[in-house]
Amino acid sequence: MSNSGTMDIDVGRVVGGKYELVRLLGRGSMGEVWSAHHRTLGEKLALKLLTQAPSPEEDLESRATAAARFQFEAQVAARLSRKTRHIVRVTDHGEEDGLAYLVMEQLEGETLEQVLARDANVPLATMSKVVTQVAKALGHAHEEGVLHRDLKPANVFMTHDEEGKLLVKLLDFGIARAIHAHRVPSAFATAKGLVFGTPSYMSPEQARGSAKLDHRCDLWALATIAYEGLSGELPVNGDDADELLKNLCAGRMVPLLERVPGMPPALDLFFRRAFSEAIGARFQSAADLAQAFARAAATASDRHAATDPPMGAPPSVVSVHEPVAAPSRQRRLRVAVLVTGLSLLALLGIAIAWRALAPPTPESATASPPPRPLEPVPAALAPSASPLPPPTTLAPPAVVAFSALPKAQRPPSGTTPTASPPAAATGAPPTNAPTPTPVPTSPPKKIDKSGVF
Repeated sequence: MSNSGTMDIDVGRVVGGKYELVRLLGRGSMGEVWSAHHRTLGEKLALKLLTQAPSPEEDLESRATAAARFQFEAQVAARLSRKTRHIVRVTDHGEEDGLAYLVMEQLEGETLEQVLARDANVPLATMSKVVTQVAKALGHAHEEGVLHRDLKPANVFMTHDEEGKLLVKLLDFGIARAIHAHRVPSAFATAKGLVFGTPSYMSPEQARGSAKLDHRCDLWALATIAYEGLSGELPVNGDDADELLKNLCAGRMVPLLERVPGMPPALDLFFRRAFSEAIGARFQSAADLAQAFARAAATASDRHAATDPPMGAPPSVVSVHEPVAAPSRQRRLRVAVLVTGLSLLALLGIAIAWRALAPPTPESATASPPPRPLEPVPAALAPSASPLPPPTTLAPPAVVAFSALPKAQRPPSGTTPTASPPAAATGAPPTNAPTPTPVPTSPPKKIDKSGVF
């Protein structure tokens, strides 16, 4: 429990006549955040209360000035949250008995600071989403001429939308500059000896208290958050704020590859540009920074998927990427079989087409020619002793001829036909028997496997 004036801050206390405090969510150097219940709407909300006044020994703003800034920044946050869902929504603001309060949506999740405290670092794909969404919030703020000036992991809240996807919201937008201040060495102090912000995430210009500070101080802080998310460490070494700010202003930035040797060079180049000593050489807008980081992350993801084993994996994992030849030979074999099959099918198609398109053969051309009639042998050539034996070459045509003779004229089965000897061969007088005429034959019948016509 803490006190502000005569008002006690405790569970059950009603603020603004309608916000009942339920439980304490967190406490800072000058304020507290409570979970509250809207008594008429029944809605859960978060109340930020400006509870602590600056101590007299601290050269800080007066309580009245801090309260005025608190109200002004509440109005800015309310206006910006209507433009983008990546800035926590502010719904109300007021003051009661000297206690200034700010009403915000209550979020379920955790800050990036809590994630890093538990996991040491954040996966590259997740960090890319965080950078992209925070850059969208910064882009809307910078268009309105508003600087955050205290961008750090504690002000980056990670929750989920209605579809379960990562949703990043920026907290304390601009309010922190009214309630947080850090005393720095005189060489880097402003006229009042104060620099608003958190030293670990300040740009060199912000650390020096430059009067020309612009939106690029937020881009430096966002790059620092990305660096810390990937490596688990800050880009500047320092055991305290004094040493850290001296190294920062001297440009002693530690390259990412020294922190994480396995990181792709594209990300190292990104941070070298983001932390360039010359302001003009850095990224000039939140959108440019986010796009460059996304490209570097995509290049790293492609290279990791194509060739690299996971970071921290044992050397044996590399062998998973080596046996590539066997699948290649199998592919070539499959291609060869496919080409051969297609070639055979093409040849078969050509043969079928050629046969279908060829002119039909006349039936007479395919029928066997009729047997040539036997002519009488001249007497001068015939031997006188015995008749000429029947030529054996005429047996096949004789068989074909018998198939066409009437049944009464066919020789008995099992006999071999012989040609009748001419009259001159037997010495008998020539007769006037007509010359045998060719016997018409029918087209040859298809022979089945048994040899029967």
